[in-house]
Amino acid sequence: MTEKTVTFIVPAYNAESCITKCLSSFVSNRTVSDDIEVIVVNDGSTDATEDTAAKFVSAYPEAFTLISKKNGGHGSAINRAVQAAHGRYIKVVDADDWVLTENLDGYISALSAAEADVVITHFHTVNMLSGKRTAIASSGVTFGEIYSMEKLMAAGKNALSCCMFHGVTYRTDFYRGCGLTLSEGISYEDQEYCTLPFMDVKTIMFLDLFLYEYLIGSADQSMSDRNQVARAWQLKKVFDNILRSYISRKESLSRPAGKYVLYKLAETLQNYYMTMLIRSDDRAAGRAAAAEMRRYVCEAAPELDKASCARYRIIYLLHMAGIKMRHLETLKKSPLYLWLRTAIR
Repeated sequence: MTEKTVTFIVPAYNAESCITKCLSSFVSNRTVSDDIEVIVVNDGSTDATEDTAAKFVSAYPEAFTLISKKNGGHGSAINRAVQAAHGRYIKVVDADDWVLTENLDGYISALSAAEADVVITHFHTVNMLSGKRTAIASSGVTFGEIYSMEKLMAAGKNALSCCMFHGVTYRTDFYRGCGLTLSEGISYEDQEYCTLPFMDVKTIMFLDLFLYEYLIGSADQSMSDRNQVARAWQLKKVFDNILRSYISRKESLSRPAGKYVLYKLAETLQNYYMTMLIRSDDRAAGRAAAAEMRRYVCEAAPELDKASCARYRIIYLLHMAGIKMRHLETLKKSPLYLWLRTAIR
């Protein structure tokens, strides 16, 4: 296959109920752009995921490819597809999500002229129960301009709002050159995906364009309260992987790259504290787990504890007041909630 502008990687496990919508979003007026490749990785599904993906391969053989393998988790699917990609850039789109078809041409056109290590686009969250779409957009940046890591970190937190799994597109040669192998068999490896490569990023470009539609609100998702508590050990493992990488390279990292990794670590650590102190129904075990994590962070990276201690204290106070996630949901429009959100972040 000749080189494409972008390879979309679609990890899929038992996704027969949603994958048609995802794959159809790459098709416009019954055609697929010559500039894109879509690699579907069937990660050991036991439903009709493979058969559904195969229909797209049959209909659009110039664009769609199917890789079937034993189940190894989301990270393993990405690892496998990265090695097979023919696009100058790569972007991962989960099988229960989709892209805005009408914005594909603008996205491809921008990438065809781009050389940046990472390209950042806006995205929406879409609540599967209410249908509400919420825009997550970068601000405080000049779109189309090349940013260094120093300039990125100087732009402030609003510039980092889309430096997430759903907002990043990597230049393929750059990503491969990082030598990154995502954790396999666990959730939350997307935190590795949007953090570890930035240790080596030299150039970033922002596009004023919405591309990714991120479905939320399912009880089966890793980000549901129930699953976050059950999988807290996985979040802890991913956090530890990133922290160890940071510590091993701390002396050689540029100051802006170090600041970026600390920012992302603090975000992941906040999620862990929220899970243990606010989401968990076992209050005593949650307090013990959060305290143990904080002791570990204080010893391993005091600068990270300094950057996150205010958040920990606020979350701990909420815990001691008996506040649960359902209470925060009901307070979303109150001044108290807005203050807490600003203070925690």
